[in-house]
Amino acid sequence: MPLTSFANERIIGMNRSIMLAAVAASLTLAGCGGEPADKSDSASAAAAKSGTVPPRDWNAADACAVVDRAAMSAILGQAVTETRLGNVSQSDGATAVTSECSYQLADGGSATLMLRWSPIGDNSEGSINLTRNGLEQTLKGFGGHVETVGGLGKAAFWAAMTKSLNVFIGEDKFAIITVPASDASKEQAVALAHKLGA
Repeated sequence: MPLTSFANERIIGMNRSIMLAAVAASLTLAGCGGEPADKSDSASAAAAKSGTVPPRDWNAADACAVVDRAAMSAILGQAVTETRLGNVSQSDGATAVTSECSYQLADGGSATLMLRWSPIGDNSEGSINLTRNGLEQTLKGFGGHVETVGGLGKAAFWAAMTKSLNVFIGEDKFAIITVPASDASKEQAVALAHKLGA
């Protein structure tokens, strides 16, 4: 294998390792359902009564349907040749619904969209800080950092090293958007977040 190919594979492998650790940090609440933002908060109470099915406009069990090939192509400016749905987890009424869509691009690159919806509305300040701090610590080990993105959802932060945007929307929705490396990466991720309702 040529040295440049080896170096590229090492970088891709490192980014995958960072992303896996970041996703694990971001989903600390997914397994246990998390803690409601505020037990007296009416939005959380309404979310808690909504059952195990995510809203129609946020089918977190099928991220590929929420942002289809055409929508992803339009934002990234190139064709999506294939999508693959994975990491699907359904809710039992207390745990979150999650899925991840992988988009294969015409130039050989890729993008991913991970969605999470919680029936108990657990996007509390504590949960957001826990996710941000976990991602910050993971990236710090590789020389990266997290940048807060204002005016986007309830909270959002960008990791330039992995070209990923974490965004909390309302009390019950969360997404991790990862786009190909380019000068427009952050803007593309923010455009996708807006499409998701952030």
